[in-house]
Amino acid sequence: MDRTFADFPWQVRVEVDGVEIEVPEDAEGVLVANIGSYMGGVDLWQNEDDTYENFDPQSMHDKILEVVSISGTWHLGTLQVGLSRARRLAQGQSIKIQLFAALPVQIDGEPWSQQPCTLAISHHSQAFMLRRTAEERLGHAAAIITNVLESAETNHVINTSQKRALLQEMALRLT
Repeated sequence: MDRTFADFPWQVRVEVDGVEIEVPEDAEGVLVANIGSYMGGVDLWQNEDDTYENFDPQSMHDKILEVVSISGTWHLGTLQVGLSRARRLAQGQSIKIQLFAALPVQIDGEPWSQQPCTLAISHHSQAFMLRRTAEERLGHAAAIITNVLESAETNHVINTSQKRALLQEMALRLT
């Protein structure tokens, strides 16, 4: 639980949309996310807050990435049980993280030791994800609409990109 990466702020440089972002002195990690939760349900961005300190609410659909800092393993534990919050640093479309020393890095749950480099992160594309719907009516409606669109594509009424665009619009409106 000791500060394993106490010199972390001096070992990294974070740039969001071309602007350098100050990494807090107590930071031992920087997280970049485009999802509503982390570590099994932790809302890093705290979307339920009424104040956003000059930031917009987090959304998976806006092609904007959120950058937060954490201050170590103890902080991660307190985040998990709702006793603390991650520190919001920035939002943007293009994130560059320059590592000046070998540091542990994790992407989508896969960790490794990364030698000094520059990590460039940006929105690439969107994928449809399955999830349980809270209301059976919406889930049933979504299934019917998906079947209709699949049939329309198979019968060459619409093409694949049109089907994808319609599914995306449907997903946005049903949530």
